Amino acid sequence: MSQQLSQFEPMYRYIEQKVQAGAWPSAVLGITDKEYSIDLRSYGIHDHGTNIDGTSTYPVFSITKPMFGLAIMQLWEQGLLHPSQLISELLPEFGEQGKDKLALWHLLTHTSGLDESYMARWAQGKLEADGMNHAKIFTSLVSSTLTTAPGMAVSYNNIAFTVLAEIIERVSGMTYEDYLKTHIFDPLGMKDTSFGEPGADQSRMAPIGSFEAIAGRMDQLMSAKLPFGGLISTADDLMIFAKAMLNETKYAEDKRLLQPLTFRQMVTPQTLHIDEVESDYGFVWKMPVRHKGYIERDIFGHNGIGGCMVWMYPKQGYAFVLMTAQLAKTVDNIHVHNVFASCLS
Repeated sequence: MSQQLSQFEPMYRYIEQKVQAGAWPSAVLGITDKEYSIDLRSYGIHDHGTNIDGTSTYPVFSITKPMFGLAIMQLWEQGLLHPSQLISELLPEFGEQGKDKLALWHLLTHTSGLDESYMARWAQGKLEADGMNHAKIFTSLVSSTLTTAPGMAVSYNNIAFTVLAEIIERVSGMTYEDYLKTHIFDPLGMKDTSFGEPGADQSRMAPIGSFEAIAGRMDQLMSAKLPFGGLISTADDLMIFAKAMLNETKYAEDKRLLQPLTFRQMVTPQTLHIDEVESDYGFVWKMPVRHKGYIERDIFGHNGIGGCMVWMYPKQGYAFVLMTAQLAKTVDNIHVHNVFASCLS
């Protein structure tokens, strides 16, 4: 154990220095392998003075997305849908305004070309305060046109997950909140992962450094339960999640979220045929196989806009979870990766 701990000291120092310098309001770093949680260290304090720890809650924003990807793959295994299926077969109202060739594959790989201007108008205060919710966003998408033809370009798309959420509800007969809880969070034992609830206990919520554009609107965002970024979680829960992902979703003897072949398809790069990409993707998972900034590129994971990260290094057999809530200044994700990769033998 002591050897493993000393191996990652550069990573611990890097995170600690960011918090001590005031660059991040707090941080929790967890590292695991396929069998054991190696270590979890926390830095900073809550607004009310207690220490941040593995049970502190953070808005994880886009780490919500892989949860929806797993749900879609589960429904795929049940024969209820498949990636090449047209969205209009699942959601008939999606067959108009040029969206008739849009397939599930496009939503899962950030190649849909869906118009995100509705979100931009809300952020600019041009829509009603409660306009950022699933029903209203989905209604806006039904009548919208595409910005690019499906499959022609990789462009990170938040709003595609509104469509995935609607598909999960119609195919499963459950709300997407209940589906994720029943089929992902409860089996894994992620007891502190959920969509934000109005009036929920805030005593464990970590301090948030917000963009000026959404300062004072965090409650609205959290109460909207957004499929592309509405989850709240803890480092303890995401460590459980990361370990399961290292084990191809196996979380107990003979228990998995997905069968191994299905999960391997999920972490197979899907976008290598498209030129000029910022990042490649599997099914939802980010896979920087062509990003020259990374020391190690045979990895998969996801980031959240507030600086939360969960990433798996399958070749080395490690994963890390980083929790921060620094929206005001971008966390340098590539630098975090390279410090972590330099710790690996």
